[in-house]
Amino acid sequence: MERLGNLVKEYLILGTDKQDAEKQRDLWLSQNPALKVLRMHPVKLEPPTLLTRIGSKHVPRVSITVEYEEPEIRAEALSWPTLPSEENHCEKYRDGGGFQNRVTNLFAGNVKQMTQDIGAQRRGDEEAE
Repeated sequence: MERLGNLVKEYLILGTDKQDAEKQRDLWLSQNPALKVLRMHPVKLEPPTLLTRIGSKHVPRVSITVEYEEPEIRAEALSWPTLPSEENHCEKYRDGGGFQNRVTNLFAGNVKQMTQDIGAQRRGDEEAE
């Protein structure tokens, strides 16, 4: 269902009874104040299942469907910072670490150093024998 180019979404709220479903609906609406609510369907009984037969009072038995639109997101808010060109990237990170942050590069350097140290130790042990 679309209106004027905006996508209409639906959100299903479950509750154990009418009051619980209405509380859950109010909580969801208070957590999402930027949404434009288009329609709130009345409380509807969910079809009986084996879970509702053997379940306790905590099993959802009713639902409310809310139709809404999300606020428009401007193109400026979605713009990503420009990535460095490939040649600048290669100059900046000569170790070939890719788009890693400093912490990752730090650990990569430590692992590289550790493997070189272990290799040197093993070569020294083989020479001693």
